[in-house]
Amino acid sequence: MSGDLTTQANAQRFRDAVLASPQLQERLGVFYDPAEFEAEARVIAGELGLDADSLSLDPPAPDPLGISRFMDAPVTLDHWPSIGWLPVRSVSGLDGPSFDWAWFGDHALREPLFEGSVRRMGMRPLSRVYRTRTDLAALIAGAAQEDTLEPDGFVFHMSRCGSTLVAQMLAAVPHHVVASEAAPIDDMLQWAVSSGVPLDHQVAALRAIVAALGRNRTGAARRYFLKLDAWHIFALPLFRAAFPDTPWIFLYRQPEEVVVSHVGMPGVHFVTGMLSVTEAIADDSIASMEGRGAAVLARYLDAAVEHFPSGRGMLVNYTELLAAMRSVIPAHFGFSPDSDEQAAMLAATTRHSKAPDQTFSDDTARKRAAVTPAIATAVDSHMRESYARIEALRIATSAMA
Repeated sequence: MSGDLTTQANAQRFRDAVLASPQLQERLGVFYDPAEFEAEARVIAGELGLDADSLSLDPPAPDPLGISRFMDAPVTLDHWPSIGWLPVRSVSGLDGPSFDWAWFGDHALREPLFEGSVRRMGMRPLSRVYRTRTDLAALIAGAAQEDTLEPDGFVFHMSRCGSTLVAQMLAAVPHHVVASEAAPIDDMLQWAVSSGVPLDHQVAALRAIVAALGRNRTGAARRYFLKLDAWHIFALPLFRAAFPDTPWIFLYRQPEEVVVSHVGMPGVHFVTGMLSVTEAIADDSIASMEGRGAAVLARYLDAAVEHFPSGRGMLVNYTELLAAMRSVIPAHFGFSPDSDEQAAMLAATTRHSKAPDQTFSDDTARKRAAVTPAIATAVDSHMRESYARIEALRIATSAMA
């Protein structure tokens, strides 16, 4: 029994030392292989004067789907973990969502979607052995204690309209932090819109999760952007309340082209029961998938028009996206790209935004050719008027700029 207690105390002292030291986390965080991770851990244990032979660090199995969030976390804190950690997943609780954090070190969020970065870094043994959880109160309290990046711009969109390209162009600049469709933001918003808690608590919670994702982990970051999920346009009033000075854009595209994309590979907006927020606006009387999805997309367009008067917004049609990203959108977000930044952003346009190892080719003609009678009917019935309204508003506000 005494041997077991000694082993437990040894493991506890080692854990506490690692969690308190970003330098030790850097040494352990580079490893993907559990054997290499454990070998380095034993070296560190020896340096700390601990019994390296009794140290056992068998990482849990890889968890790409995040199933572990429904189990107790190995580490629970009442404060944010050290600078290299980011919140990656949430689990519901009585007092709001709790968040599991993974170690990213100085790894830039270069993957097209935040989930890609989570899978890359969450697979590492350090994140699996010391998966860390904070509740909502600790998340909010931590935001007041750390100097994080304030967001420089929000990217809203109707889906399948170039928003990932915008995120990849912004992320190509080395001193930019870009969180693209981060699940913790989505989880927080779903809780906020359904919880009924007072607005000031919703604001504090949203500000906290945005701050946590905007940690300046390299110390060299200068700008911070969030690319949001399509349904988040409904939460624009909450974003305006939480970040009244932050500019935002809303991207959209010819309806037929967006619907063609969803019919070929349906997103959550087109699949019944996949997204609770859209279920509330879906029309059960619409029989076809094309029609139901088009009705949801129309509500995104309508919400952008409805909330545009709140200020600090810009509407961008896909047809003008690349030209706008050279000057108009950066200027709206408060910066003028220098030559190096321009070159980095331009290079991102040569790659497929969702598959960076592939060369980009414009798909407009292909999508126009793929419009079926069912798609044309769905667009005419549910999206034509909404698209006309947002186009008219964009043209009118562009003329006044």
